[in-house]
Amino acid sequence: MEHPAIKPSRRTVLRGLGVSAVAAAPILSACSSGLKGSGTSTGDTIKIGYVSPRTGAYAAFAESDAYILQQVRAFFAKGITHDGKKYDVQILDRDTGSDPQQAATIADELISQQQVDLVLVTATPDTIHPVAAKCESEGVPCVSTIEPWQAWFFGRGGTPKKTFTYTFHFFDGIEHLARVESDMWRQHATDKKVGVLWPNDSDGNAFRDKATGYRAQPPTKGFTFVDPGPYEPGTKDFSSIIAKFKKEGVEILAGVPSPPDFSTFWTQAAQQNFKPKVATISKAILFESSVASLPNGLGNGLCTASWWVPQYPFTSTLTGQTATALADDYEKSPLSKGRSWNQGLGPNHALFEVANHVLRNANPKDREAVAAQIARTSLDTVLGHLSWTGGGAANPVKNVATIPMVGTQWVKGSGAAYELKVISNSLLPEVKPDAKAAEL
Repeated sequence: MEHPAIKPSRRTVLRGLGVSAVAAAPILSACSSGLKGSGTSTGDTIKIGYVSPRTGAYAAFAESDAYILQQVRAFFAKGITHDGKKYDVQILDRDTGSDPQQAATIADELISQQQVDLVLVTATPDTIHPVAAKCESEGVPCVSTIEPWQAWFFGRGGTPKKTFTYTFHFFDGIEHLARVESDMWRQHATDKKVGVLWPNDSDGNAFRDKATGYRAQPPTKGFTFVDPGPYEPGTKDFSSIIAKFKKEGVEILAGVPSPPDFSTFWTQAAQQNFKPKVATISKAILFESSVASLPNGLGNGLCTASWWVPQYPFTSTLTGQTATALADDYEKSPLSKGRSWNQGLGPNHALFEVANHVLRNANPKDREAVAAQIARTSLDTVLGHLSWTGGGAANPVKNVATIPMVGTQWVKGSGAAYELKVISNSLLPEVKPDAKAAEL
């Protein structure tokens, strides 16, 4: 089932994302026309910038970077040929430390000093927005992933009439999360009361917005939301929120807390005897390392909407690996450092699939041509089909391609390890569930 694109007003979305009109103005100035129009770069080497948060609060999103970079550097070692001309390929990878200011500094260095031809950037608004803003203003093509598309598009000042020229994005949206999470709620007999953990940050505010956020999505109709109000990131005492959930008889928990905040909340919830029947949490429990760090086995049974799992029936255009083979090879690689695959592996690998396709089908030294090629790209990847053309649910607004999701549940395996089991496949029937939903 497809869901229509969400097209709120600019004012409503900026309010929901916690962005003022003044703050958005510099970003808006880069929309639509592409003021710099930097044209062509010189030389026989294609330079690709890759920006990710390998250290800091969001390091788990880039956990597989060393493995991916080894793969793609081997793939591009023979260069790229376009229109009879061969180019060497250089990948300039940079770590933001999960810091927005550092991300902006890196983008400036890659563009002004390294004169990159294409920028790839991943994981959370803190990394993506500063990089994308710089690329848009300087006329450098940029592709990003791992951020809900509404936050990327509307949060950067985009509207259906005022879009971007050089910056492109692929990922899921709030409509996908609402569909998959509510599917998982319906697998349990509950009172349909949903307690929400929406912090006072861009993610929490986007989900809370009554006109465009989570509660506005058709799949969540029929559920009653108990919203205790925004809590400040870093909160150490969730007693008042827990007390409200208990008083209201909440049997479903949802939210987008950070890993540290959820760990604090969930530990205190257990201590204070608050135990919903199902908990669907975004961001905080995407990765096995975050779940395993919860004390006393409290990660067992937690659910999350997943944007990539090894069961995906898709194949890489770079390596020919299926999703399963990619995950298996990562786990066997010494570069994994003994860690299990995580969801960042799929979309971050797909960034380079897009780069390869685009740079072989446009003059790689002509930034205008590269941007135009991204805009007409329709490509099968290890993440699934990506399309920046055609409209519909797969291309809800200009410069955005969406991806599917599945509902998953963490199940304790042997030792301290957790396994992620698929329990809902309404958005991707090709992925067969491998477990039945279990109550917490």
